[in-house]
Amino acid sequence: MVRTRKPEAPTSDLQAVLDPGAEVDSLRRGLEILRLFDARHRSLQATEIAAKLGLSRVTAAKLIATLEAHNFLRPSGQANGYGPHVACLTLGRAVRRGLGIAEIAQPKMRALSEQFDVHVSLTTRDRLHMLVVEHCVPQGKVRLGLSTGARLPITTSASGRAYLWAQPPALRAKLMESLGEAEKDNSFKMMSSVYGALQELEERGWCFLASPVTSQTSSIATPIRVGDEANYVLAVMAVGDSEAEQRLREVIAPELLTVANQISQELRAED
Repeated sequence: MVRTRKPEAPTSDLQAVLDPGAEVDSLRRGLEILRLFDARHRSLQATEIAAKLGLSRVTAAKLIATLEAHNFLRPSGQANGYGPHVACLTLGRAVRRGLGIAEIAQPKMRALSEQFDVHVSLTTRDRLHMLVVEHCVPQGKVRLGLSTGARLPITTSASGRAYLWAQPPALRAKLMESLGEAEKDNSFKMMSSVYGALQELEERGWCFLASPVTSQTSSIATPIRVGDEANYVLAVMAVGDSEAEQRLREVIAPELLTVANQISQELRAED
């Protein structure tokens, strides 16, 4: 089965460094409602929204009504349920078109996918998850829940571990601390696995992870560096047994590094 993600606390956002009182509280809570929806959570009841964000039912109802009035939410098929509406679609398309890296990476990702019959993803961090920006599926294969907008936990995805490795020590330390707090029940085992991946990245430039999305899958990932930054990660996922793992490690990994380097060079040339 495809793994589902646990709801993420609003306080885990490390991307924003704001002075106390700099946020508009009602706006923040409205945005938090929109963040609850993704490919696996296409409809939520008002009571679910209130519970996930710790809001009273009255407050949740007012926020939902405002978002509905401006076409960010609409009633769904379930009783008292809501889902994203067209205003979200407009924003998503504008974001996608503004990402130069997606335009550069997509044809290279498609070629890699077709050459080796594998899934290829371009991801970036959103809070404590990796967000899929672009995804190429082998011809005739299912998406396995991986499409633009899908989220993968940092700790249990090859993409997330590659992202962690590529970050400056101070940011990596903050992220590791927050990840440890978010995974309190499984922190020791999880951190041991993450540190092992960081060591592999140090030695090889990529990391391997078994069963990142479903059973019988394997994934490798490497960061895309542009100057001093590495905000994006390129990953390959294959479906199969131990032979697929060996092929990923020995045959596809060198090509993955080559493609990531090509994307990096083209991005630098555009600056």
